[in-house]
Amino acid sequence: GYLSRVLAYSSASLPVLAIDSSDTQQRGAELLQQRTIKRLRGPRAAAGGFKWDDRRAERLVHTVMHVSLDGAAQLAERAHATAPDARWLLCGLHACGDLSSAVLKAFAESDATAVVLVPCCYNHISEAPRERSAVGFPLSAAMHGARIGQNALKTACQATSRWDASPEATVDAFRRNHMRALLHLMVAQNQIAPDGVAPAVGRVTNSELQTARMQLPACDTANASADEREFAAYALAALTKLNHAWRPTAEQCIACYRQHGSAGLQQIAAAWTLKALAGPLIECMLVVDRALYLAEHCGSAGRVRAFALFDPVTSPRNVVLVAQRR
Repeated sequence: GYLSRVLAYSSASLPVLAIDSSDTQQRGAELLQQRTIKRLRGPRAAAGGFKWDDRRAERLVHTVMHVSLDGAAQLAERAHATAPDARWLLCGLHACGDLSSAVLKAFAESDATAVVLVPCCYNHISEAPRERSAVGFPLSAAMHGARIGQNALKTACQATSRWDASPEATVDAFRRNHMRALLHLMVAQNQIAPDGVAPAVGRVTNSELQTARMQLPACDTANASADEREFAAYALAALTKLNHAWRPTAEQCIACYRQHGSAGLQQIAAAWTLKALAGPLIECMLVVDRALYLAEHCGSAGRVRAFALFDPVTSPRNVVLVAQRR
């Protein structure tokens, strides 16, 4: 809702149709809209030179709609119903996964004048074996048959630009990746996972980790190092989050860390760094595919651009795609 309010209430005063995927999100956006209007009517906004006009509130319309890879016609109908006979463009900021592809397909298959899109969450882009007309990659005819794979798509999501800016958070992320790898090793060694596939742990929050630390018996970790105790807490927090019946003892976790943990952190950091260095290459492949797709549907007089819009530290997914028909 933030982008839609800026477009509707700034000096541009554009009519905006803000699309959310659920009633809950729409209600949240409408509540924020009411708060924004209240501030813009207030003395601080007036003191800053902003003059509110009640007609601006009418320029922003909220609606609920699921934008799918095959929903271009429905999206165009909704846009024309909101502003009949008007030229219109599609705009998305950090559109997640296939939603980015769906926005581009909607532009290609409609009479929209332009599209401005900042994609995000490459790991949620779909590929084969779905039919090509309904996958997020590839979109262009030039890359027909290309495949990236889930692991590579996840690699494209890495935010290496933030490593220098947040060194403590980066080291902490390496530590947690290391502990997750150790937990997967324990699961494999104890033959807990069905078909040998380790459970997807996901993100263990600081509060979940703190709860696990408090639950560890002090007598079981009295002779353990800080790193060994932390891994025992991490294993407990992760398995609790997964609601997994198996729980290794603190002694088992400490023994595993002592056997594999000393050099493991450095190995994980090195492997993760090498993997992350390939991220921009994968992202470039996605950007080129999408730019080619837009060029295929803009006509000979159309224009397509892709460039960095934000500081990558502020927003690692900072590439914007802009296409305009003439």
